[in-house]
Amino acid sequence: MWKDEKFIAFDFETSGKKPEYALQPWRLAQGKSWATSFVWARKKPKGWEVHGGLQPTNAMMREMLQTAIDEDLTIVGWFTIFDIQWLIAYGFYDMVMKCKWLDGGHLWRHYFLEPEYDLDRSKKKSYRLKDCVREYLPDEGDYEEGIDFHADSPEARSALHKYNIKDVKFTYRLARHFYNQLEPNQQRAALLEAACLPMVAKANFDGMLVDTLVAHELQAVCDQVAAMKLEELAPYGMTEKIVRSHKQLSKLMFDDWGLPVYKTTTTKKGEVNRSTDKETLHELAFIDKRAKTIKEYREALNNKTKFANAPLISAEYNGDGKTRPSAIVFGTYSGRMTYSSKQGEGKEERPIGFALHQMVRGPAYRSTIIAPPGYTLVEFDAAGQEFKWMAVACKDDTMLELCQPGEDAHSYMGSRITHMDYQDMIRLVHEGDKVAKAGRQLGKVANLSLQYRTSANKLRITARVQHNIPMDEVQARFIHRTYQQTYRGVPQYWEKQIAMTRRLGYVETFGGRRVQVVGEWDGRLGWSMGSTAINYKIQGTGADQKYLALAVIRPYLVQIGGYFGWDLHDGLYLYIPDAKVQKAVVEIGKLLNNLPYARAWGFTPPIPMPWDCKVGKSWGGLKEWKEH
Repeated sequence: MWKDEKFIAFDFETSGKKPEYALQPWRLAQGKSWATSFVWARKKPKGWEVHGGLQPTNAMMREMLQTAIDEDLTIVGWFTIFDIQWLIAYGFYDMVMKCKWLDGGHLWRHYFLEPEYDLDRSKKKSYRLKDCVREYLPDEGDYEEGIDFHADSPEARSALHKYNIKDVKFTYRLARHFYNQLEPNQQRAALLEAACLPMVAKANFDGMLVDTLVAHELQAVCDQVAAMKLEELAPYGMTEKIVRSHKQLSKLMFDDWGLPVYKTTTTKKGEVNRSTDKETLHELAFIDKRAKTIKEYREALNNKTKFANAPLISAEYNGDGKTRPSAIVFGTYSGRMTYSSKQGEGKEERPIGFALHQMVRGPAYRSTIIAPPGYTLVEFDAAGQEFKWMAVACKDDTMLELCQPGEDAHSYMGSRITHMDYQDMIRLVHEGDKVAKAGRQLGKVANLSLQYRTSANKLRITARVQHNIPMDEVQARFIHRTYQQTYRGVPQYWEKQIAMTRRLGYVETFGGRRVQVVGEWDGRLGWSMGSTAINYKIQGTGADQKYLALAVIRPYLVQIGGYFGWDLHDGLYLYIPDAKVQKAVVEIGKLLNNLPYARAWGFTPPIPMPWDCKVGKSWGGLKEWKEH
């Protein structure tokens, strides 16, 4: 249970030369943003002890941090990463990393996490403090009314500080309430997740350094590809104006060229439109060269906008040559981080980053992001993470065996699909045989796509759109059937997991994270509820594993002067001082390959959970680590 003597709460109010700068702590060094009020408080038996003030000084911040360090207190905030960034901006990174943190907004999500199958976005919780106060402390629901966050008058600033004090007290009260409502496993999951908050705050504050020369070269390459593709299309009546107009492109493709209509959409007015979207162009590309060229033209334009223009535009806007995709801890219902490339909405939208989670894998694109001077970028990848956690969950003997050292699950599945001997496929893939490599790719697509009840038709679409494999319906059905015959424990897991979730009303990961799954199982959302029951245990455990990894390596990174950079898919990206790379890679690898699952989760995986490593000076230049 929560013990008042072990927790304090805090909050910043901020402003800037432009209102938007109030949300950009990195601009403190530019003299364009600053803290206007700072409060920290603790609950005493006889009432509140409140500290801080207007025009906060470094002494006020140091007092809070030193108190937390000396008395081993946990500091609680609401969406705490933002406020931690301000402490870092004011020069307190070393002290921040010595403290323990907790996030009230995250505790609320742990207590009541909305499942993914609830598709009504307009009713989804924002988990903001103001909304939480309105829901749980309705008598205080209007406490923010009349507050001007940027006015300079003594009256406005006095009101702001009183509001700041209320924010802190509400943060404390609500965090305590939610923490005490959680089961012990959920509390452990929340605390492990919170251990990464200062690491992510540092990453968001520092941003990612953009190699402007490489980014400009990428722009030119994309322009060249687009121009070449458009030139190829010109004899068929295509112009840039037509490609950019859905209506005109639809007419040209389906009326003038006579291409088959792959799918349609219906507007609110009942109008039927023939789709020209990405999936449609991928499908048509297999049967018509012109459609393939349109697809490639669009991809060139899209990639230029997202991965060349956006980093450059955001680096210029941020004023320091860095792009800042903003990490959001517990950003998805499964617990994984998400990234925001924008700040604000509508006319207030500002380009602070780029679509990190969509970044193209090719080195030409990823080389736009480089390590800061004096540092090397290091990637640690939880190899085959979801396949391994599915093996653990379903207890399928074949899957578990394929998770042992020296085995290759994708080659095994590929051998089953192509009727090739498993060991021969491994050997031929290693030798570069094209047929064997194509077979392994089919196995990989099957392993990655089918463990969550994916249909044969969806497998076919995934293979064609995401992997450019011209899979037909017959082959898709065969691979779908082969997968379930190979891993018989997986369909059994689906049935058991759904039955358990219907009985309990929630799904729990191996790390203790939960999502509620309640409703009409026989209604229209029944299938989606079942999918959540199946997927969440695996995907949520993957999130728990990464938070555990960050918590474990945090002390070592502090010791060597390394930093967390970002998180993507199954990988963690770190900045390591050049002089310490060789030793650090080995030491961090040992920590990650021996994560304390039993101590953290009360559960020990029955198979190894290894992490692969790559190093380099740029994201696109990462190479597999080999000990020297």
